[in-house]
Amino acid sequence: MTSGRSFATLVALAGLAAPVFAQAADDISRELLADAANRSSLSAAAGGGWEKGAFFISDGGANTLTPYGFSQFRYLMNLRDEDSAGDQDDFTHGFQARRTRVGMKGTVWSKNLSFDILGEFSRSSGTFGLLDAYAQYKFENNMTIKWGQNKVPLMREETVSDTRQLTVERSTMNSVFTQGRSQLVQVGYQGETFRGWAAFSDGLNTLNTDFNSGSEADYAFTARGEFRWGKGDWKRFDDNVSWRGSEYGGMFGAAVHFQDGGETGGTSDTQVLQATVDASMEGNGWNLFAAAVWRNTDSSGSDADDFGAVLQGGYLVSDQCEVFLRYDGVFPDDDSGGDDFHTLTAGANYYLSPESHAAKFSADVQYYFDAEDNAGIISPSTGSNLLADTEDGQIALRLQMQVMF
Repeated sequence: MTSGRSFATLVALAGLAAPVFAQAADDISRELLADAANRSSLSAAAGGGWEKGAFFISDGGANTLTPYGFSQFRYLMNLRDEDSAGDQDDFTHGFQARRTRVGMKGTVWSKNLSFDILGEFSRSSGTFGLLDAYAQYKFENNMTIKWGQNKVPLMREETVSDTRQLTVERSTMNSVFTQGRSQLVQVGYQGETFRGWAAFSDGLNTLNTDFNSGSEADYAFTARGEFRWGKGDWKRFDDNVSWRGSEYGGMFGAAVHFQDGGETGGTSDTQVLQATVDASMEGNGWNLFAAAVWRNTDSSGSDADDFGAVLQGGYLVSDQCEVFLRYDGVFPDDDSGGDDFHTLTAGANYYLSPESHAAKFSADVQYYFDAEDNAGIISPSTGSNLLADTEDGQIALRLQMQVMF
């Protein structure tokens, strides 16, 4: 009897509570639907995807984020005279993860305020290190200001991206005179046919140095100007390739750099003055590039004038296959303690997708006419596949597969 009354009581309570639960469920349902609609609205206003060859994330306004990166994987073969390399080392070969880099770039607060942070895994140790870390603001009058770590605007061969080179690797000449990366503040201007930059920095090749580093200069200034003519726009000169169907266009550039040291915080008493000129011409599937550089180095009573030159060209024999040829030379001053050094490079690129560097296979052969040991300002480099030797006639083969995202 008691259990019957209890059951009846529970049924009555459930009947009384049902409308309350129904109303609560209805309220919750409406809240969930409103939340879902709000999230859908936010998702539509924001979003992400693939645009202009890159992934992106956006809040629908000024804040954007684009992850990017690339890998360059190589097989290398090197032949040297056995008198300089030893009987067991005249033939050297193997694989190399030349460059493996990942980065993030985008805009924040305003579409005119951009940033770029890029790092690289070391090919010898696998450790991750910082390369680029800068921000830039673009004004309405085509002026820009950049601050952070990046390459100063000096050698054009160096400022063209690693992924957009004509050959597998930049020239030996560039490796001698390159600006590398530095911490800087830079202003720029870009018009229809002229653009230019001026930078104040820590000096050439001062990647990841602190402000009290002895490897920095007391001060350094760099200025570069470029003038273009013909068809197309500035973007066509972001690489060293001219796709089939392109109309004729050209660009002339000149730059100067000066730095001095020895007056602050342990810096060396070294003064460097460097100047370079270059010209690029492109047409229907063909390209030509030439550059010359002079550098005066005054250090500890030694005053040396070193010179360098490069000439290269490429031609697309089909929409996807390109052949190229390059000569470069380094001409040291007698005070630099070395002989002239000449290199000839020949090879080909195969673009898996026409008019895209995203996936390409490259192969080239280099012939080093002179002994590395006799060129005072030349250093061995596994990246260039130039190994130490005391005899001339070193031959280097490079095969590379590049993938970008």
